[in-house]
Amino acid sequence: MPTPFERVQAILEKKYSLAPETITPESTLESLGLDSLDLIELLFDVEDEFKIRVPQDGGAALKTTTIQDIIDSVQKMLADTAAQTGVEPAT
Repeated sequence: MPTPFERVQAILEKKYSLAPETITPESTLESLGLDSLDLIELLFDVEDEFKIRVPQDGGAALKTTTIQDIIDSVQKMLADTAAQTGVEPAT
């Protein structure tokens, strides 16, 4: 099963035609050439991929955030959901 990083990387590769070697945990969305509209679309794709809801203000600071920061946030949301529902997340 792919890691959370690999899943986000696959979204970025497919949707934005980015070369996989350009997407690293240290990459920022800005360094990948993504604008604010791309950020919103990425948040929707991440929500769909991980079956989570990103808080509306959760995307505000993501433009200069790293891919690892996004992964960390996703994993925290998955853990919070698991704690609330008692169901382990499928990461």
